[in-house]
Amino acid sequence: MQKIILTGIFFIMMSIANFASAAEIDRAFYFGNPDVSYPLVIVKNEDAAIKINKEIRAELKKFIDDVNKQMLEGQFNNVAIGVDYQIPCNHENGILSIILTEYVNFEGSAHPSTFQRTLNFNSDSGVRLTADTLTEIAKKPTDYTPEDITQKLRAYSEKNKLPLFPDFQGLTAIPEDFYFDDNLHVHFLFQQYEVAPYAAGIIDLDADAKY
Repeated sequence: MQKIILTGIFFIMMSIANFASAAEIDRAFYFGNPDVSYPLVIVKNEDAAIKINKEIRAELKKFIDDVNKQMLEGQFNNVAIGVDYQIPCNHENGILSIILTEYVNFEGSAHPSTFQRTLNFNSDSGVRLTADTLTEIAKKPTDYTPEDITQKLRAYSEKNKLPLFPDFQGLTAIPEDFYFDDNLHVHFLFQQYEVAPYAAGIIDLDADAKY
């Protein structure tokens, strides 16, 4: 079974609890667009704040660039977009999770599309947290592996009567979009059409819950 390894540098960084603290969050608007809001993160370490806010704006730019590309390719004439955010974890131990909810509605499309993208940081250092650090950060006795997450996803689907695609064979990698809640539970997000039909919406799987 795949093991998730924590690097020595990250372990030292996360262990220095005396330096960790929750971040302050202000609402900002991308180039003044009231429909595209994002969190402006303020922490004591200015370099960390610069790193975090740069990553957030990069995600917004990627989303808008993708929409503009489809417009330029002539697929659609008009489009409405929007971005909002949630902060599911802003922990005093320095873990900060952000969910950016991105909406896009192309003129003539069957329905609008919604995406939820996640960014996770050590708010003290500005280091972005990745999947290979999940086990240590969440302080759980077992690793998060594609096999374990698949098993949880199937149990969640059955309990909530959300049928997965018939040809879904299971995950081969840890999902890209994950976040922590205030209890340091790890949640994995599955986008529309990723593992289930559109009607299922975005699936939010608490990988530390019992189903």
